[in-house]
Amino acid sequence: MTVGLFVLFALALVVLALGGRRLVRWSTPVLVRAPRLASALLLGTLAVWSVAAVVLSVALAGLARGPQLLAGAAADVCQRCLSAASPFSTGGPIHLPVPMAVLVMLPLAGTALMGALAVRGLLRRAASSRSVLAQVRTTGSRTVVAGHPVLLVPDRAPLAFALPRRHGGIVISRGLLDSLPSRELRAVLAHEQAHLAQHHHTVLAVLAALTGPLRIIPLFDAVATTVPHLLEIAADDVSRHRSGTPALASALLRLAEVGAAAPSAPLATAPGALLHATGPAGSGPDRIGHLVSPAAARSALVPATTLAALLAVLALSALTLVAPYAALLLDGCAVPL
Repeated sequence: MTVGLFVLFALALVVLALGGRRLVRWSTPVLVRAPRLASALLLGTLAVWSVAAVVLSVALAGLARGPQLLAGAAADVCQRCLSAASPFSTGGPIHLPVPMAVLVMLPLAGTALMGALAVRGLLRRAASSRSVLAQVRTTGSRTVVAGHPVLLVPDRAPLAFALPRRHGGIVISRGLLDSLPSRELRAVLAHEQAHLAQHHHTVLAVLAALTGPLRIIPLFDAVATTVPHLLEIAADDVSRHRSGTPALASALLRLAEVGAAAPSAPLATAPGALLHATGPAGSGPDRIGHLVSPAAARSALVPATTLAALLAVLALSALTLVAPYAALLLDGCAVPL
C-alpha cells in the first residue's frame, strides 16, 4: 500500500472525529427508527475509531525515523520490525522530530489510561447504584404493581426510575400512583421494565467507558449525548406496543407537567445510576413527537450514509493494519544482546 492510503485513512479519522456531531444529529430521524440497533452501531463507531487511531499511530512509527531513545541495536531492530509489519510503503523513511518510541508508546499509554479510567467509572456507577438503593430501602417496601415487582417509596412527588436489576430494579413513588390513571401507570411501568429487559444500564456503562475524557472530541460527545435518548425511545417502543401510544404519550405529558424529571435531593447525587421515565435532561429526539408522528427519514439518508461510509473506511483500515502487527506480536522479533 502507498502512503496515499495512509493519508486517506487518517483523513477519515479526522473528518469523523470533527464532523461526527453534525452527522449524528442529522442522522437522528433514521436512528430513532431502530434505536437499539442504532445505539449498538454508535458504540461500535467509537470502538472502531479508537482502534483505528491507535493502529494508525503505530503504523506511522513504521514509516518514520527520528531521535532514538533506546540503545542503538535495540532501536534498529524495533525500527526494522515496525517497518516490516507496516502495510504502507513510501520508498524511504519519513524523518520526524519525534522519537519513534513516542509514536508507539503514547497511544498505548493512552489506551491503558482509558482502561483504568473506565474501570474506575464502572466502580463508581456500581457504588452510586448501591447508594441510591440504600436510600430508597430505608423508607420503601417491596410490592407488585400492575404485575411488576417494584420498590415503592412514600415520596409524594411522582417518581419512576429503574436501577440495575441487581441493585433494586424499578422504583416508584406513592405520588406516581396518585398522579396516573391505571392505564398510564402500566405504560410507565412497561417502559421501566424495558430498560431492565434490554440491559440499558449495561449499555450506558459501556458508553461511559468508551467516552470518558474523550468527550472533548465532537464525535464522542455526540454519541454520549444521543445514545441515552435512543435507549429511552427503545423503551418507549416496548411500552407503546404493550399499553398503547395514547397511554404512554399522556403519561409522559403528565409527568413532564408535574416535574418528574427532577429527582428528590438525595437521588440527584447519582444521576448516572438512574433511568427516569421522562428520560435524560438536555436536547434529544422529541419522544412524544416520535410516538405520535415520527419524522420522515428521507432527509437523514445522506448523513446516515456518510456516517456509515466513514465507519466502513475506518473499519477497513483497522483490519488492514491490525493483521500484520498481530502477526508481529505472535512471531516476535529477535533483539540481539
